[in-house]
Amino acid sequence: MKMIKRLNQYILSKIMGIRLRPTGAVFLGGFAGLSLTASVLPTVISILGVTDSFSARIDLAGLAVYAFISWAVGGWAAQRTASAHLGAVILGLVGLVSAAFFSVMTYGAESELLLLLCAAAGLAYGSFGGMLIAVALRETNGASAD
Repeated sequence: MKMIKRLNQYILSKIMGIRLRPTGAVFLGGFAGLSLTASVLPTVISILGVTDSFSARIDLAGLAVYAFISWAVGGWAAQRTASAHLGAVILGLVGLVSAAFFSVMTYGAESELLLLLCAAAGLAYGSFGGMLIAVALRETNGASAD
């Protein structure tokens, strides 16, 4: 019985040792990247008349894993800053670069307007998300993680 108690205490200490705020920031950032490829960019592309939003979603589907990874790292970095301004800058830059890259990889660099508007949408979406992640998930003692 004593061994089971020690095992339970060990498992509980490992669970409580997980840093939930940075982990939450990684997931929120990653899913925001998925949202960028599944909702924001297809809307911009369909408004410009390049193709309809459903076809744009299909065209961007292969880039969703890259969006998740890059935005997850950006969400983690924004959370570590614990500053609304720096969080907005970090995830805004991730949004700008990823949206521009995805539009060029999918539709080519011939349409400068498409590139510009997709990059602007990524910048706006990332800035707002970075600000929210940095403020909502900052460490409770006022300092950044670690």
